[in-house]
Amino acid sequence: MNVSVVLFTADLRLHDHPPLRAAVDGSHEVVPLFVRDRAVDRAGFAVPNRLAFLADCLRELDAGLRERGGRLVVRSGDLVEEVRKAAAEAGAGS
Repeated sequence: MNVSVVLFTADLRLHDHPPLRAAVDGSHEVVPLFVRDRAVDRAGFAVPNRLAFLADCLRELDAGLRERGGRLVVRSGDLVEEVRKAAAEAGAGS
């Protein structure tokens, strides 16, 4: 089975999302992933209003994915390490 991981970063939309479209068109299974990178928090992002906005956006993204039969995977940690782990766990080829 062909599996792809799509990493959501600043663009948390479902419509007009080229990496998501490419994954859907080219894979049997897609793992939508968002990683709360600690480096971003250390850069000053982790303030209450921004975190609340991010939480709202992630809830909306997850709801949209669930409407389409999927779900958002959310991890926290080093971006590269968490993407590697998610890809390995899913058996992703891309």
